[in-house]
This record gives sequence, structure tokens and C-alpha cells, in this order.
Amino acid sequence: MSSLTTPPAHVPVSAVPPFTAWLAAVAGFLGALPVAFFAVFVGLLAVGYEDWRGGLLGAIPAVAFVLVLVGVVLLLLGRSWSVLVAGALVTVGLVVAALATGAMTDDWGSVVWLGGGPLLAVVLGSLPNVRAWVTARRASRR
Repeated sequence: MSSLTTPPAHVPVSAVPPFTAWLAAVAGFLGALPVAFFAVFVGLLAVGYEDWRGGLLGAIPAVAFVLVLVGVVLLLLGRSWSVLVAGALVTVGLVVAALATGAMTDDWGSVVWLGGGPLLAVVLGSLPNVRAWVTARRASRR
């Protein structure tokens, strides 16, 4: 392996995540909050109208939010960066699907708010210094 991904054994690994990991975690969490609100809102409406198809529509964003939430915890603990990136990609995919169906064409502020945070989490969470820190934290536990 290269020295970028695995530091030498004699170098201690910081327990504090790099600043970019913190930014990725915050961006992912803040970007997933509106998605969670949407999931709860749609789910409650679906239950109220006894339309279980709407419950499924609300369950997809809820799973994305849980995935981002678990990813934030795992990233800040130094266990995994890929769970946050995967959850944020699902969230970005939901925004792209809403754009493709025409649900968000009139409000570009919503597009930036809903898609910007998760997209930033994808970019920052997959940076080499974040991946190297997670790899080093994993190696130091062995």
C-alpha cells in the first residue's frame, strides 16, 4: 500500500477527525434533515389517507436519512467513510429524481438546499485525507 493510505506503524493516529471529515458530517446531516422531514410528512399523510403506496414513497427518503445518520457516526468514529458517501449519494439521487419528474423546477433555492449539502458530503467525505485517516484509525485498532 502507499504511504498516503497507510501511515507507518510508529506514527500515532489522531483520534480527532480531520476538518474535512467534520464538514462532510455536518453537510450530510443538514442535507438529510429536509429529506427526513419529507419522509415523515409523506408517511403520516399516507397513513391518514390509508394509502400504503405513499408510505413506501416516504420510506425511501427515511432509509436515506438513516443511512446518512449512521454514516455520520461511523465517519466521526473513524470506522467508515463510505456509508456517509453512499447515503448522501442516495439523497442526491432523490433530488435528481425530483428534478427529472418536474417536481422542483420552479424553486432552484430548494434544489441548492436539498442537493448541495449531500453533494458536499459526497465530495468531502471521499477526499484522500479523510479516507487515509479512516484507514489509519482502522489499522491502529488491530
